[in-house]
Amino acid sequence: MNDRDSRAIEITALSLSIIVTALAMLHAGAWKIDLVGLLIMLLTISPYICLFLADIGLRKTAPNLKMSSVFCAASLLMLGFTLLTYIGTLGDSSSTYALIFLFVPFYLYVGGAIFLGGGLLWALLSKASGDKNT
Repeated sequence: MNDRDSRAIEITALSLSIIVTALAMLHAGAWKIDLVGLLIMLLTISPYICLFLADIGLRKTAPNLKMSSVFCAASLLMLGFTLLTYIGTLGDSSSTYALIFLFVPFYLYVGGAIFLGGGLLWALLSKASGDKNT
């Protein structure tokens, strides 16, 4: 898969994640939103935006580092986790249901940092071993 294809998949997956998150929040809030709800929505979509900004930043600072497949995989994993958690719990009527919108972004940040850290380490090690072979 080339860089352009992985970038398109990444943007599509992150966009779908944002849409699913926003629809789940609107559904939970009876399709009404206030200022606090808007701030919480910004919190819940922030992991997807941060992943995209990290990709842009890494492309600008280290263009020789091939991380597009890692960002593509991370965005697909985030989409899968988003679908599993938000759509899987849409019918929940418990009083603590809204806490999912606070915990899921935390899990996405922690999991994303671990995944991207491993991917960066893999890319750096493969680049270093590639430099030794040439």
